[in-house]
Amino acid sequence: MKTMWNPPAVDNMMGRNDEASLKALGEAYKSAADNIGLKKLAPEKIKDTLRQGGTFVFKGDTLLLEHYDEKVGDNCLIEDIIKTLN
Repeated sequence: MKTMWNPPAVDNMMGRNDEASLKALGEAYKSAADNIGLKKLAPEKIKDTLRQGGTFVFKGDTLLLEHYDEKVGDNCLIEDIIKTLN
């Protein structure tokens, strides 16, 4: 499968979605690129495309859990979040 995502990200997406929903997502990206243009879909600063997400759990002002995603699909384990909340 040709994709812009790295193989671990594709594996994670395949594990959470069926083929039809992934095809629909791909078609939505293609439609946006065709209608809006790739340059308008990307951030102005290329370094902003390297920013990933993360998970943070606070109790008031106290940080209980801090996880920075190193790549797409590198989400915090749900078990770690639940353990933090208990």
